[in-house]
Amino acid sequence: MQNDQIQAAKYFRKYLLICLVTFFFGNKTLQAQTDNYWSWNFNTTSILLAGAVVGGNAGASSIYYNPALTNRDNLPSLSLSANIISLQFFDAENIAGDGVDANKFLFKIQPRFISFSIPNKSRIGLEFGVLSPTSEEIRYSLDHYFVDDVIQRTQGLEQFYGYLKYAREYQDTWVGGGLSYEINKKFYVGGSSFLSIKRSRYEYRQRSTAFQNADTVLTPIPEAAYISTSSFEEEMRYWYLSMIFKVGLQYIFVPDRFSVGINITLPDLPIFGEAQARKTLSRSNIYNDIDAQFVSNENLTLFENQLTTRVRNPFSIAAGLQYFTKSQKNSISLAAEYFHRIDHYAVVESDTRVPELPNYLDEALSDNDFMSYYYEARSVINLGLGFKQYVSEKFFFLGGFRTDFSAAANKNSRFSDGKFKINQIHMDKYHITAGPVLTVKKVRLITGIQYTRGARRDINQVVNYSDPVEFNPVTEQSLEGVRQKNVDATFNEISLFFGVQVLFREKEK
Repeated sequence: MQNDQIQAAKYFRKYLLICLVTFFFGNKTLQAQTDNYWSWNFNTTSILLAGAVVGGNAGASSIYYNPALTNRDNLPSLSLSANIISLQFFDAENIAGDGVDANKFLFKIQPRFISFSIPNKSRIGLEFGVLSPTSEEIRYSLDHYFVDDVIQRTQGLEQFYGYLKYAREYQDTWVGGGLSYEINKKFYVGGSSFLSIKRSRYEYRQRSTAFQNADTVLTPIPEAAYISTSSFEEEMRYWYLSMIFKVGLQYIFVPDRFSVGINITLPDLPIFGEAQARKTLSRSNIYNDIDAQFVSNENLTLFENQLTTRVRNPFSIAAGLQYFTKSQKNSISLAAEYFHRIDHYAVVESDTRVPELPNYLDEALSDNDFMSYYYEARSVINLGLGFKQYVSEKFFFLGGFRTDFSAAANKNSRFSDGKFKINQIHMDKYHITAGPVLTVKKVRLITGIQYTRGARRDINQVVNYSDPVEFNPVTEQSLEGVRQKNVDATFNEISLFFGVQVLFREKEK
């Protein structure tokens, strides 16, 4: 027993070293709250089975999908899973005006999962891990330039230039562990707990200018040339710590043939977090043709740090089953998970009030809550299907399909119940996975591919640069046109995964 404890301590020290290297140097992407819960995935085996492992076969990812399955065989092992290559293609037609599209290709490499299972001679299974369940990143920028008669009070044509930049990054990393207990040969229970470390960064900028390349302009009398400008910018970032707890159970109806499982994820317990935010509004030399006078120039910049931060995780309950054919050469697994709604709340909260804002902001924001960011989510149910095909004891094939419905309660990209939220396009996604598993001595190699497809139509434009007017007296928007509801967005992703599981001793027969 003492030798086993010494060996376990050695393995655990190696595990900690690898975790630290992976956590601090592997996660180079600094990643607003996600509403696609089943984009959360890690551990190559579970990914290839579409996360349909609640009823069994979760392997090293049991501490996440169902802690009752944790280290069932009491074998010391080290598991590492990584997203080797991720190719993301994002396209949003008409997002900044008719024919003004956003297209972005993103190449990512990121570690996703590392865990260590500790040997134990009793009925208890133990495992520790560092997981990266959520990692989202999207960014694009575009320019729109043309020559037209935008400024009506002057004679001649103006050069119009519109610029848009968008960036949103979000990452949630979990550090923790779990244990399982064998009540009898058919019934297992377990629990796991994690420290969740969330980080987010968001940036949005829109700027437009109109001017003539001349020293003087005619109005119809000659006067000094000027540049009309308008802009709106916002930046926000936060970090947030919380605790997350899971409870699971599994019941085996027919040994090695049929089993069911349940996994409950409790709402997170907040620890601490901070945020900072900056917003800027400006306009100059904007003329109101109806009133025949210039509107007042604007230059408003607000910056706050150490803002109160709260990022809620929903309560969820997942149920799954696993069935093996009599020959043990094929298996099918099903899973469904219900995520409870999240009521409207402040992710980042500020007490700052701005005395006056343009109509298009003032009418949307209740209580002039200009510097805060809010979020809400509806309840959703996602479904997953996985299958396994055995070729031999050392080689088998995995595949799966899962839904990933958006939980966004309000489809408006910028406002939620009269409050600012992260400007974000919400869409339903679908994932298809497939790949082989090969065992060489005590090393199991898992590789595979995942294709993700998402789409949404008839979204409101972020800005309209294709048909700008100098000033809209109804909305008080400058150097842009009326925003239309004609944006079509698509998201395609191809990911290549690779995983390794090293067993430090073989299973006792």
